[in-house]
Amino acid sequence: MPLAANVWTYLAYNDDRRLVPATRGMPAEVRRDDSPPLLPIAPFRPDGQVFLRALERLASIRQPWLHHIYDRVKERPYMHPFS
Repeated sequence: MPLAANVWTYLAYNDDRRLVPATRGMPAEVRRDDSPPLLPIAPFRPDGQVFLRALERLASIRQPWLHHIYDRVKERPYMHPFS
């Protein structure tokens, strides 16, 4: 069943939200039903095996600098590949 035109127009063009500056937290009177996003506990690190398989598919793996990264990750898969 399609939406009535006035409902669609309200959803598409009505912007009655109160904007909050991004540098501050939410005001106390604003109630949210979603939890805040989880914060990472460590910097992102790709999975070693997935990273190696992705490198293997590259034609540029023959270049020394990229092959050096490949060898280093293969030897120590839990180390950060670019440090």
